[in-house]
Amino acid sequence: MAKGRTNNLATVIKGTGHASSLTDQGKHFEISHDRRSIDKRLLEASAVVAVPLLFAISGIAIRYAAFASVSAEPDFESYARALCRWDCHWYVDISELGYESFPIPNQSNVGRWGFFPLYPMLVAGIRTVFPFPTILVASITSIACSYAACLVAWPLFGKNMLAYVLYCAFLLSGPFSFHFTTFLTESLFVLLTSCVFLALKRSNYLVAGVSSALLSATRLVGVLVVFATAIQMFQQHRGQGNTALSFPRWLLSRPDLLVAILISPAGLFAYILFLYVTVGDGFAFLHVQRAFGRVAGNPLLFLWDGLSAVPTTGWLPTAPQWSALAALTGLALSVVLAVRGQYGAGLFCAVCIILPLITNLASMVRYVIGLAPLIMLMAILLSASKLIWLAILVLFLGACYFMTMAWIGGYLALV
Repeated sequence: MAKGRTNNLATVIKGTGHASSLTDQGKHFEISHDRRSIDKRLLEASAVVAVPLLFAISGIAIRYAAFASVSAEPDFESYARALCRWDCHWYVDISELGYESFPIPNQSNVGRWGFFPLYPMLVAGIRTVFPFPTILVASITSIACSYAACLVAWPLFGKNMLAYVLYCAFLLSGPFSFHFTTFLTESLFVLLTSCVFLALKRSNYLVAGVSSALLSATRLVGVLVVFATAIQMFQQHRGQGNTALSFPRWLLSRPDLLVAILISPAGLFAYILFLYVTVGDGFAFLHVQRAFGRVAGNPLLFLWDGLSAVPTTGWLPTAPQWSALAALTGLALSVVLAVRGQYGAGLFCAVCIILPLITNLASMVRYVIGLAPLIMLMAILLSASKLIWLAILVLFLGACYFMTMAWIGGYLALV
């Protein structure tokens, strides 16, 4: 009898030891799994941070090589000044001198009011801390904004690393990277646009509203992003099973959503107030467009005129043709965004193209490549095939050199 009890006790002890061993193995597996998960996240975060940094460095090297091929002055300030073309000089003047009052005796009717104040103010603020030449401060700030725009865009790619690499290459080492690395508003505009759409993706409407307000103080079309915010709110409302007719009542019951919408145009309204107080014309930024040759007309006619401007010699398209093709490509990509369910982004991009197109085709290439949702979509589409992705990446880096030379040389399509 005692022997049977002893055997049973041994069996219990043995079973308990086996269960304990299984428990220890389970804990060890969980710890190993957690460590692998942490290591994977750290590796991903390192890649997200390193990729745009590498393209920022390579972009500077490629653009500097293009500059050095046509200049005997090797210093970085001369390089930065060589890339400061066209509207860049207006922003330098605003940052250093501010906006002029009207009228100015013995000067032309062209004024600085058509260029919005946020980015020049940012550069002026940084220059008070780092007293270097304005163009140097602005160039470094633009690179930093473009780098930050890449980091903000990462969550919008849904962990698509190939598309993310293409996007970073386009901004920092691509054929139009000089637009994002000199004293132009494209870098800040792309950064703030990405902040808006990331906030909308996370349903953080107050952050979207603040980012929209800053965007509206960067460029006039920035105020149009409020429509994307309203569309996202409507989609959220419908996603909760509510009817479309009940949306206004639901919106009025959410003070946070109302605040997000109402503060979105705050940057534009502040600029209007500033111009009214200092110039006497709150809409001077619109009225001065005539001095730049921008007069309202038929956008379809502008497109037709651009496409019809065939080259007289050679086979390369003319500057008007490039501008018209850029507008049509941007509008086509806007439609693709809408088809993919990104209605707010599609509408925002389409209106940002159509609004300046009502006046003429000037700067159309720059306006299209400065629309972050379009460039993200392009990166996603081109990364569907690894072979195409690799070819496009090489093309971006190679084209950076030649397009930089064209920019320095004053090619009109890039203005």
